Amino acid sequence: MFEATQNVTLKPTESWREALLDTRVMDLFFTVHRKIREDSDMAQDSLQCLAQLASMHGPIFPDESAQISYLAHMVEGFLSMINGIEIEDSEAVGISNIISNLITMFPRSILTALPSELFTSFINCLTLLTCSFGRSAALEEVLDKDDMVYMEAYDKLLESWLKLVQDEQHFPRGCFVQPAIQVFNSYIQCHLAAPDGTRNLSVNGISSHEEEEINELQEDDRELFSDQLSSIGMQGRVAADHCIPLLTSLLEDRVNRLHGQLQRTQQHLMASTDLESVDRKVLDDLYEDIHWLILVSGYLLADDPQGETPLIPTEVMEFSIKHSTEVDLNTTLQILGSPGEKASSIPGFHRTDSVIRLLSAVLRTSEVESRATRASLTQLLSPQMGKDIVWFLRRWAKTYLLVDEKLYQQISIPLSTAFGVDTEGAQWIVGYLLEKVINNLSVWSSETDLANDTVELLVTLVEKRERANIVVQCESWWSLAKQFASRSPPLHMLSSCVQRSLMKALVLGGFAQMDSDTKQQYWAEVLHPLQQRFLNLINQENFAQISQEEAVKQEIVATLEALCGIAEATQIDNVASLFSFLMDFLSSCIGLMEVYSNTPETINLIIEVFVEVAHKQICYLGEMKSMKLYELCLTLLQVYSKNNQSRKRGDATAEEDQYQDLLLIMELLTNLLSKEFIDFSDTDEVFRNQDQGTPASNRTVSAADVVLYGVNIVLPLMSQDLLKFPSLCNQYYKLITFICEIFPEKIPQLPEDLFKSLMFSLELGMTSMGSEISQLCLEALSPLTEQCAKNQEKDSPLFIATRHFLKLVFDMLVLQKHNTEMTVAAGEALYTLVCLHQVEYSELVETLLSSQRDAIIYQRLADAFNKLTASSTPPTMDRKQKLAFLKSLEEFVANVGGLLCVK
Repeated sequence: MFEATQNVTLKPTESWREALLDTRVMDLFFTVHRKIREDSDMAQDSLQCLAQLASMHGPIFPDESAQISYLAHMVEGFLSMINGIEIEDSEAVGISNIISNLITMFPRSILTALPSELFTSFINCLTLLTCSFGRSAALEEVLDKDDMVYMEAYDKLLESWLKLVQDEQHFPRGCFVQPAIQVFNSYIQCHLAAPDGTRNLSVNGISSHEEEEINELQEDDRELFSDQLSSIGMQGRVAADHCIPLLTSLLEDRVNRLHGQLQRTQQHLMASTDLESVDRKVLDDLYEDIHWLILVSGYLLADDPQGETPLIPTEVMEFSIKHSTEVDLNTTLQILGSPGEKASSIPGFHRTDSVIRLLSAVLRTSEVESRATRASLTQLLSPQMGKDIVWFLRRWAKTYLLVDEKLYQQISIPLSTAFGVDTEGAQWIVGYLLEKVINNLSVWSSETDLANDTVELLVTLVEKRERANIVVQCESWWSLAKQFASRSPPLHMLSSCVQRSLMKALVLGGFAQMDSDTKQQYWAEVLHPLQQRFLNLINQENFAQISQEEAVKQEIVATLEALCGIAEATQIDNVASLFSFLMDFLSSCIGLMEVYSNTPETINLIIEVFVEVAHKQICYLGEMKSMKLYELCLTLLQVYSKNNQSRKRGDATAEEDQYQDLLLIMELLTNLLSKEFIDFSDTDEVFRNQDQGTPASNRTVSAADVVLYGVNIVLPLMSQDLLKFPSLCNQYYKLITFICEIFPEKIPQLPEDLFKSLMFSLELGMTSMGSEISQLCLEALSPLTEQCAKNQEKDSPLFIATRHFLKLVFDMLVLQKHNTEMTVAAGEALYTLVCLHQVEYSELVETLLSSQRDAIIYQRLADAFNKLTASSTPPTMDRKQKLAFLKSLEEFVANVGGLLCVK
């Protein structure tokens, strides 16, 4: 009934109480596992049973004490099963699932009600298993195994730890400190090179491969292992007294060794200029150690919540406050402000704040890197280390730089003195970070990922007004702005995505606090040259002839990228001026569609400008401004459609070009639709009465017009081959679901062939795509069916189509395997379809029942169907009835779903 990958939890009804709460039943499952654990297939099945028993919840427990005794017996059984055995590879994931379910499904009050010795034994067992699975996972990586069972199990256990320590306040004080130290130490050890660590050592102490091959397509470790790092960072906070000083000393040691190694290599190169003769092994090991130490430090010191103000973690703040009486502030600030010096060379270095000292160790790493670039040793450096440094500094700056004391109940004096508002420390560090950005962009312009991370640090420095106010006082900021605006080297060599982000940063900086003359001068230096160059170019009489020249194309592309960057810089307090500036360009961009109709990459970029403007600005625009944008988007689509019909594309690239075009057009349409449900506009506020006047009744173009015109372009081009591209497929189905939800009344008005295409797409999505797409299609069905019920046209194409969908959804819920997450979407769709086609639904049930030969199954099904619709007879489009139907459906699927599943 369920997809095999799901970890399905057990929620039996009260009728199972006598059977499942009998301790002998659970004992039987543990005994069975002990007997068959040598057989890997059977062992996995028996562990799956135990994992389900570990997840048991719901009405089966009469009260809390029943839950406590069940959990206690489960934990005792689990501990005695684990005790004294050597875990097989095939058991690792199953064991981690049991632990995960126990921690996830049982409330904290039940866990803490366990006898204290039993709870301690459980936590100790979890600690030992986590460290053991972590070592085995590291070994799997070294041996490059295909089936990473220990890695999966380790991830699961670290996730369980994260849930426990996030709820630390519910547990006995300090009960996780020692386990956290062990798990943290074990993780660090697995990621450091010998002799301190065990990285890249195989069972016999021999490295498995001489040189690690790095796959270019592989995700960065900070993304790939983000869940692991979040858990380890959290453990580091729980045991901050141990972990922060440990990270500091390890990082300081590695950086000092790196500095010495680079100096020795420089002397070696003076004698022999042959880079090949340099032994990179020591350097590579140091870089890898520094890589992991910086990642763990970043996750320990700060979170990166999307869209929220990141706060200094409570544990870190308390740690700093607790030790502040032992801290000499002047020495702390001296170490912070001397990244060129070893911390240990500064008198009194022991009496420093450990949190600031850890940041100082990263700044010292940054300084060693910068000095190596100035000494022409860039080829010996690691771009990965460069990325780690700016990633850390960005994450740190968001949380600690200009720390706002009002957001905290208590504040650490060392942290507020070093990084608070109006402090010399904050000004110094902003200047230092800005110099770092400028240095990186000149040295690493060819390393796109590093340049991108560097510019993201710059965006972080200016996206908050308080930080931007300090940034724009730095002379280097102004020279960076002038250099970029004049397209001077090396900034013009940066990749297009980096240039886009750099433009975004420069625009955000322009809204910092400056007097009006300075601000005017700033915009004249940043935006005016962009506008002038663009207008001078496109207004040349011979523009059509010279437009395909490489230099001209580069200028156009650079301008389009800059426009995307300007749109990305939109905030509620700058949208008025940025919208006006961009509108001047958008009409010209449509003209470029004609000129570059045979240059797909330029066409894509033009559409992308519109995508970004719609995405970032539509939610703030009042009615008049929105209409202007709708009109321009409609013109853009009309020109695209005309060019597309006459465009001749080579077969080899046709599909890829089409893919990019369609993806962007659908993104544009989806962004325009978003206005219907995310609208922050307040014309008076944002645009200060610029556009009062035209009443709504005179609207010329609406979002619906643009979107349906766009759908007319997209639908005929959307082939089944194109739907094999996951991102395109996703965007397509997201769009048609939006349209069905927002404008269901427009669907019956579509031309016949388009209507058929849309219905075919919905059927294809429900029956042949993954669960995410299938769910989107089911969500589209309910509003369409409700629309059909309103119209009451029994012969309309939509009425006939919904009748067909009734059978599809019925079969999906009753006869086929499906993901449990789909039950709600499918149930809502089924209910509305049953309301519309009651006779057909009764016929489907009768047909199904009459096909049953087994009398017992027949009766079970008949009773289940009667119970399913008992609360909604006759069914009507009523919310209460629908909710009752969905509740009954959950029971229906649990009781009889498995009986009819087509194997």
